[in-house]
Amino acid sequence: MTTQSSVEAPKIQGPSGFIEFGGQMLVVDFGKIYLDGSPIGFLFEDGFLKETSGPLGRADGLRAIEDISGCVFRGIDAHGLALELPGNRGGPSGKMTYNGVPLLVKNGRMCSQEHRFVGEVDDDGVVYIRDTVKKVLRRQMDENTQLTTVFQGKKSSGEGFQNEFIRPLYRKERSYSENEIIRYFENFDGLSTAQKKYVLESMGLWSSCGLLQVVRKSEGTAALGNVKHGASGVTGVRTGYVTLDKEEFEKEVTLSKRYGTLFVVATRIKPYLEVRLNQVVSHEYGHQLEFVLSQATQDSIVNLYQKRLAKCEKLHPLPSSYEGLSELLKPQEVEERVFISGYSRTSMHEYWAECAAAFSVKESRDVLKKIDKPMYELLEQLVLNPEKMLRPVFVDTILDLQASLRAGGELTSELLDH
Repeated sequence: MTTQSSVEAPKIQGPSGFIEFGGQMLVVDFGKIYLDGSPIGFLFEDGFLKETSGPLGRADGLRAIEDISGCVFRGIDAHGLALELPGNRGGPSGKMTYNGVPLLVKNGRMCSQEHRFVGEVDDDGVVYIRDTVKKVLRRQMDENTQLTTVFQGKKSSGEGFQNEFIRPLYRKERSYSENEIIRYFENFDGLSTAQKKYVLESMGLWSSCGLLQVVRKSEGTAALGNVKHGASGVTGVRTGYVTLDKEEFEKEVTLSKRYGTLFVVATRIKPYLEVRLNQVVSHEYGHQLEFVLSQATQDSIVNLYQKRLAKCEKLHPLPSSYEGLSELLKPQEVEERVFISGYSRTSMHEYWAECAAAFSVKESRDVLKKIDKPMYELLEQLVLNPEKMLRPVFVDTILDLQASLRAGGELTSELLDH
């Protein structure tokens, strides 16, 4: 007799619905299988059963649902997405890694070690990702959205099958996000260890959520150079290509290591101070990112900036002797500043770029949430629900790519917590 404790052993939430087997209808409630109100096993959403008894047969270990002839489940997974097991498509069986994440493939179903139904692969090696976040049963991957994939096993016919998909110009020893940053930052291999760490940390969020790939393909990459007019970097208006001043970049990395992401500096006008943000790479990326935003999103940014500017002019009016546009603060006003950095005040475009840069790393992201919560929430939506924020031409790609990145362990629910 199966005990209550053994049936409840799996901690993962399973599917809900009904199992048809041998003329009987078994109820499945979040994975727990019931016969006449008594638990007789557990069904995972990837189609494996555990600790069964009764009409399903006594078995303590795992069994695939298709190994029980005539057993069929129909219902929904724990996310409310329609689920039928074993399904009628079929496919290969064996072992797979997806962006380095180990998966088991059973008759075409891609299964995680936690028994999540990740997606499907057919006998031709075409991968379909199951998107439980956006509620799409199958998103077909292509060369732009599929992550590095290695499969070894057998086709549904029993024929041996080995298949490998490697993203162009990618390095097998690195994850998707690191590879994407290296492709974006053209001088990466020539950087020092500290500089590489700075670039990886400042761009990791944008790479892991897929937006860096969209921007890179649409607007261009970034590279070190010599910016004649003395700025830290420039973004081409027509091409979107970023050039970072080599000397300024090196100085930014040193300042970031010494003072952190945000630091306060004295100005020539006493006793006024200015808050600086040490995120030059993600700042220039922010300008590129602006180009792919929808008009509605850009209008929202303009509205937020205008409200901030009006508030700043009232609370922190610029001294008459100052010819610039940055927000200047008296020492006691730093914590009550209106903008994340002084430079954010100078224009809507710089406001956006500085906020996007601050959002890039947790240290300044937490400060942005405190100082400018509406902009923090806009950026949060951009990362988590980009289809609502980007130009329509990019929507299908980003949705497919984000589903792929979730399956590959890049885009996780804890992304903004680190």
